[in-house]
Amino acid sequence: MKKIALLCAICSFANFIPMQGQDITPQSSLTPKGIDIPEDYDIAQSNTLRINLPNVDEKLVKRVWSSFARTQLRSKVRYDRKTKQHLADQAQIKSYGETNLEYASRQSGKDVNFEITFRENNYVEMEVGGFSQQRSINATNLQRNRAAKDVLTDFAREVRREQTRLELVNEEKNLKKMESELRTLKNANTRYHQEIKQAEERIAKAKSNISQNEKDQMDTQRKLQDQQKMVEAVKRKMSSI
Repeated sequence: MKKIALLCAICSFANFIPMQGQDITPQSSLTPKGIDIPEDYDIAQSNTLRINLPNVDEKLVKRVWSSFARTQLRSKVRYDRKTKQHLADQAQIKSYGETNLEYASRQSGKDVNFEITFRENNYVEMEVGGFSQQRSINATNLQRNRAAKDVLTDFAREVRREQTRLELVNEEKNLKKMESELRTLKNANTRYHQEIKQAEERIAKAKSNISQNEKDQMDTQRKLQDQQKMVEAVKRKMSSI
C-alpha cells in the first residue's frame, strides 16, 4: 500500500510540472503564492516570457538591452548569423543563476514587444544543501518565470529611465534654446534703448540746431536790411556826383 501511495504521489507531481514548450499560463488554482505574473506577461511557452513596452522606439529598446545585458546580467551579447538569433550568453540572474538567453523585439505601432527565452539543456546544475545536483529543467519552470519576470521588470525600468533621461536631455536642450532666445531678446532690448537714447540725443541736437538756425536767420535778416540801406545810400551818393 505504501508503494502504491508513493507511486500516486509521484504521478501527481509529474502532472503538475509543465513540459518544455508547454503553455503554462497560470490558473488561479495552480498559481503558487508569492509569484505574481501579471497580464502584461504573456507566457508563450515554458521558457519564454514577453513584455510590452509602450510608447518607445525599438532602436532605443535594443540599445538599452545591450547595455543592460552587459552591465546588469554580465552577459556576452552577440548575434548568431547562422541562426539569426540575438543571444545573451552566460547571463547572471540573481534569483536564478547563470543561463543563456535568447531575446527578440518587434515594433508594434508605438509599442515594442520584447521577449526573452531561456536556452538550456534538459538538465541544469543546482546547488542544494552545499551539494551540486542535476535537476530536471521542467522542474524549474516557475523559477525561470520568476527570474524572467525580474529581468523584464528591471529591464523595463531601465527603458523608462533611458526614456526619461532622453526626455530630460531634450527638455534641457529646449531650456538652453529658450535661454539663448531670452538673451537675444534682452540684447535686442538693450540695443533698442541705446538707439532710442541716441535718437533722443540727435533730436535734442536737432532742436538746438533749429533754435540756433532761427536766431541766425534773424541776425542775417537784420544784416541784410542794413546792407540794403547801405546799397541805397551808395546809389544816392553816386547820383549826386
